[in-house]
Amino acid sequence: MTSHSKIEQAALQLFGEKGYDNTSTALIARQAGVSEALLFKYFLSKEKLFEYLIKQGFRRIVEANRGILAEKDPRVLIENVIDLPYKLVHDEPDFWKVQDKEFNRPLVQKYFQRFMSPIDNLLKQAFIEVGAPSPELTTLQLLLLIQSLWRNLLYPHDANLPHLARHLKDSYGLGRPAAG
Repeated sequence: MTSHSKIEQAALQLFGEKGYDNTSTALIARQAGVSEALLFKYFLSKEKLFEYLIKQGFRRIVEANRGILAEKDPRVLIENVIDLPYKLVHDEPDFWKVQDKEFNRPLVQKYFQRFMSPIDNLLKQAFIEVGAPSPELTTLQLLLLIQSLWRNLLYPHDANLPHLARHLKDSYGLGRPAAG
């Protein structure tokens, strides 16, 4: 693993555990096993390192999940979106812990909204296609549930969370065959 990667991993873990304000560059460097000077050589500042982690994190997530947004079957698309928080938290737990801890930062909100915007539009269209009575409100409801779900999956405290996806799919009529 490169020094650059070690710094990234240490920073993600520490920002997720302690938050941005409570994590020093000295602590990141120590945990990464590199000098603080090397951290500054790569990233210039703690702010630049944080920005890099947020941008790269969302870039990885978008690339890894591009296929779900291309789904043409509206029922499958809705199911994929319901499954998304489970996949995201499983694949990138440290990144999502940073999102949770630092969600009030404009940079985090900006990239989160960029990530969610196409999902919002695709869900609305999918709910129209499956005949949901109020597609915009149904989309808003599901997105709020999903946002709460990914945050709760980060800190498991309820044995029912892993089973909630099936319940949501059933609640949105996805457990039944399409009317035709």
